Amino acid sequence: MSEPKSASFTQGYEEFWRKPQKFADEAIGNSTVVLDTNAILNLYRMKPSARNEYLQVLQRIADRVWIPRQVADEFHKNRLSTVDSHLNSLRGKSDKVSEAADVLRSALRDFFKLHSLADGRATDYLEPLNNSISGIVDSIKREVEEYDLKPSDLLSGDPILEHLAVLFDGKVGVGVSVGERKGLIEKALNRGKQGIPPGYKDVQKKGEEGAGDYFIWWEMIEYAKVVKRDVLFISTDVKEDWVREQCGFSIGPRPELVQEMQDSAEVKYHHLPLAIFLSRAADVLKVRVSQDTIDQAKDRLGAIERRRLKSEILKRRDALVASEQSMIEIQHAVGELNSETRQANRRAAEARERFDSMRASDAERGSALAEAATAEDYLRRKSTEYEAAVSTLARVEQENAALRHYLHIVELEI
Repeated sequence: MSEPKSASFTQGYEEFWRKPQKFADEAIGNSTVVLDTNAILNLYRMKPSARNEYLQVLQRIADRVWIPRQVADEFHKNRLSTVDSHLNSLRGKSDKVSEAADVLRSALRDFFKLHSLADGRATDYLEPLNNSISGIVDSIKREVEEYDLKPSDLLSGDPILEHLAVLFDGKVGVGVSVGERKGLIEKALNRGKQGIPPGYKDVQKKGEEGAGDYFIWWEMIEYAKVVKRDVLFISTDVKEDWVREQCGFSIGPRPELVQEMQDSAEVKYHHLPLAIFLSRAADVLKVRVSQDTIDQAKDRLGAIERRRLKSEILKRRDALVASEQSMIEIQHAVGELNSETRQANRRAAEARERFDSMRASDAERGSALAEAATAEDYLRRKSTEYEAAVSTLARVEQENAALRHYLHIVELEI
């Protein structure tokens, strides 16, 4: 008799856990480093000190950096608008902080006008609070002032672009040719229909206009075929068609992408968020990267995640409204069924009591027995309906409570 076949309990399940840090470090130290559009545009969202540290990291890997033509196209189209959007966002947040500070000061003054609460020492209470509020407002204003870029200044002279022109010289792909474009768009559309990463989300929403991510992926594979070196993709994109998520945690690149890169170019594929890349590059490349720089790199990731959470909140709120409406309807039905069940119970008891007390002919007793049986059958049906409604109500109330808890937690996060 042959031995039963057996296999590893963990081999083949690597996609379900994050790889140890050493794998990321090896990728940073040895792979071709490909930058996504927003990973480059983040330079325009950083303060000068963080920007310089980021550029120093890029300088250390300059001989292994490669930029897909699609990324270069998107970068140049969005360079000025990125600066304008970020500057407006900074100013808007600063204004909101100032407005909130004024509202708080006004509320505090109104509060301490109540003699019984002020106890004659309003100034003693208000002064430290005012100082703290003023410190916060001044700090926010300095953040805005320290941001040194304006779209108008970058039209004719862009120091960041000058650095990148040197760093990326000769390291940009030729892109998709006119002859290849139609076929690749068809392939992107087909992949989108089948939910094949990357970029299927954009394709499903935008059609041909959403093929950009697939173009980037195709360029990476074509480049890797020639260079025969592992690929590390640095991106701020945490969408599910690039990254595998489980229970709200990013596990790593989609396994389909890892497999496709291996099958097509016979090299390994890695994917890291910009913030993690910078934090590990400090040790691997022996270059200074401050926590402030890492935090600023996280901002873009945070913005993407906040948008996702806000979208999720809207959907969950709609679900909560529907759940509450359903709960009201079920509560009403439970109340009616409870009343009907009590009435049915009373009628069944009365019918049974009449039958038990009868001293009549067999025909009359038979009729009374049939009436009692009918009443008891009706009682059983109403009891079953009532129990089912109570069970449904309990489930809906539990779902409602879970939705409320989720919304509370997520709203605190953003």
